[in-house]
Amino acid sequence: MITLHQLRIFWAVAHAESLTRASKLLGLAQPSLSQQISKLEETIGTLLFDRNRNQLSLTDAGKFLLRKSEMILASVDEAVAGLQEYSEGSRGVISVGALNSIARVLLPKALRRLSTVFPGVELDVHEVSPGEAIELLYGRRLTVAIVASDSIAKSSVSFKRIPVFNDPYVLAVPRGLDLSQVTDPWHGLPEAERKILNSCIVFNFGTAHQRRMEDWYQQALPNHHVVSQSRTYEVALSLVQEGIGVAVVPALTARVSMDSQFTVDLYRVNLPERRIVGLVPSQYARVEPYATFLAALEQAGAEAVPPEILPMPPFVANMRPTATTSPERDMEAADESGA
Repeated sequence: MITLHQLRIFWAVAHAESLTRASKLLGLAQPSLSQQISKLEETIGTLLFDRNRNQLSLTDAGKFLLRKSEMILASVDEAVAGLQEYSEGSRGVISVGALNSIARVLLPKALRRLSTVFPGVELDVHEVSPGEAIELLYGRRLTVAIVASDSIAKSSVSFKRIPVFNDPYVLAVPRGLDLSQVTDPWHGLPEAERKILNSCIVFNFGTAHQRRMEDWYQQALPNHHVVSQSRTYEVALSLVQEGIGVAVVPALTARVSMDSQFTVDLYRVNLPERRIVGLVPSQYARVEPYATFLAALEQAGAEAVPPEILPMPPFVANMRPTATTSPERDMEAADESGA
């Protein structure tokens, strides 16, 4: 008899396309996964995967079972979520994954709204990269992932998307560095300020986002040099605040909370906005308390106000349009662990 445990393992392996990645998604050892898949194939009497070293591809039988398993597991998850409403004395838990910069601004207001309707619900927040959040979603260890839409790979389209917030990219500079009249970033400033403007703090995400930023710096600040690499916007903004250099960041990341921000100036740049969305398995979007939380998240996004953004500096406005500054091209680039 096929078990739910076997179906969950099969579903995760089918999406991961390798036992190594599926092992990470589920938190189970590879030998155990391999054994469960073999037992499942033995039970149904046919192979579900074509095996090529560590890479797995679905057979026709596997593709059929994948469609059916998605329906079965969605129904079971929906039933479990619905039954939580009838479980007396139990505390519902909503697991949310997001970057720190998103979580600290949007989640407090969303949780406040949720708690007025479901005071017993607990929010389990995971501060993770978009790629990690999506993996945890596939492993059913997250209920909601809050990510930038251009960091979602095509394989993630099976999740329901909830638009939350549009966040413009900005050039963060030390407070008081006036770029309003600068047409040439190498000759249009005193030496000390020119040095700061051409000292760039970049992000070592190792993704398409990083390559887009490198292209932008090369066009806007052709004489720049990298003074620091960072994996978080918070560290980058702290360095900017200390006058070390400048960084291109989403505007919302400059917010420490709804009421305070890093002491930096933000200038608009010619890059597509970062579109923040909530990803959730479709079955959770229809039942409580998840539906109320998603509505609260949308409302928090509608109320989120970016810090003050100064007009685009002349040297940025005069840049030639390229693929780097094209919203369509930007949206096509899927990078799972970028910003």
